[in-house]
Amino acid sequence: MSDFYIGYLDKAPENIRRFVRRIVGGLACLAITFALLLVLAQMPFANSTFEYGNVRDFAGVVVVRPYPTLLVSRPGANGESSRYLLVAPGKHGVDLAMFDGKRVHLKGQLIYRSGETMVEVMPNTVVVEGGSQTITTQSVDLGRVTLTGEIVDSKCYLGVMNPGEGKVHRDCAARCLSGGIPPLFVTSDGGQQLLLVAHDGAAIARETLKDFVAERITLNGELLQQGDSKLLEIDPQTLYHQ
Repeated sequence: MSDFYIGYLDKAPENIRRFVRRIVGGLACLAITFALLLVLAQMPFANSTFEYGNVRDFAGVVVVRPYPTLLVSRPGANGESSRYLLVAPGKHGVDLAMFDGKRVHLKGQLIYRSGETMVEVMPNTVVVEGGSQTITTQSVDLGRVTLTGEIVDSKCYLGVMNPGEGKVHRDCAARCLSGGIPPLFVTSDGGQQLLLVAHDGAAIARETLKDFVAERITLNGELLQQGDSKLLEIDPQTLYHQ
């Protein structure tokens, strides 16, 4: 006679118990395997950092063209300076026009990724340490290039958001660019981080690029080297959806 389970008994027959244990064990193994496959299929987080809550002191010379930047002298580097892009808290660029060319002291939080560094300037902490200085920003023309990649907002991409790119980040990036965050172009081949500027070397108008973020796009422009940063001069009027 076949075994069958009677509800009012304390235990099911041994054959039924053995069968149920096998089924439950098999389903548990399948669930664990499926979960591990999902984890392995996820893209790893980028090696980017936002030192949230760690407020540091910085001293250097402010230049505002094309985007607000702090030039910090490197000890023993023959006059070379590190370039720190400057932004305000939230989705906003920072207005430091009154400090252009002046040596200042400020407080802020570091944001960095793959050699590019940014400082989120704490409100009301910029103090002039000396008079105005004549700053000569040397640009080395690396030639005209055609590159494919993605336009991102520099603040999120460098570390405030992770991932700070792709379709999931489209709306945030559009708002950041509209708020004055400097735009970056990240190449598909090698992940170069290029600061986007207008063809005359000035900042690109805030609303110009927001409709092109999170898209695979090809840009033609002049590649420039300024210190340890690379810039791509483009004509925003030539952009189009592929």
